[in-house]
Amino acid sequence: MLTTQHPIHERLPIGLLLAMNSGFVDAYTFQYHESRFASLQTGNLIQAGFNLAHGRFGASMIFIWPILFFTIGAACNTILKKRWPEGRLSLQQHSILLEFIGITAIVAMHQYLSSTFFIAFLSFFLAIQLDSFPKLQGLPFTSVMSTGNLRSIGTNVTNFFYTGDKQFLSNTFHFLWLVLAFLFGAFISGLLAQALGTYALFGASLIVLIVFGLLFKK
Repeated sequence: MLTTQHPIHERLPIGLLLAMNSGFVDAYTFQYHESRFASLQTGNLIQAGFNLAHGRFGASMIFIWPILFFTIGAACNTILKKRWPEGRLSLQQHSILLEFIGITAIVAMHQYLSSTFFIAFLSFFLAIQLDSFPKLQGLPFTSVMSTGNLRSIGTNVTNFFYTGDKQFLSNTFHFLWLVLAFLFGAFISGLLAQALGTYALFGASLIVLIVFGLLFKK
């Protein structure tokens, strides 16, 4: 499965940068927002349910808001697909430009946002990213978390050993690189936070801007 057979938004460099961006953002919110994540909604569901079980409705809401905003983000991107016809910019270019503007604005205004809504707005834009880039070289993948990609590593490497089909081995390395890119994004986020503090999230804006530029390549 050659890279040139696929549209630019499905190619490996784009997928790696998107995974890196998600790792970067989640590491940032983990460090500065009470060990919470912007993209991992399963964790938010667990925390919300746990707090509700203990009668802490107010505490549960700080996890429910990101879940709601993530859902709304995916819904808004679906509307964008149906209502915004492609012109000079593709759907992916529109979506990633919106994510760049959104993350940059959130960082610039972070002093005026509560921690809950800071994360909620980030969840909104990461949902747009997830919905806009559902495939990597024709294969389903997730750019905002690694659980599905880890599963794909396991299934593809096992299929390779059973069949000897080198395509499964190639797929295995694609998903392995995605997981490592997510890890690297978290690593870079931690390093930048030491130098820039809360403004380190501008690094995510830079990553998204690079993706936007690469989407113009043929």
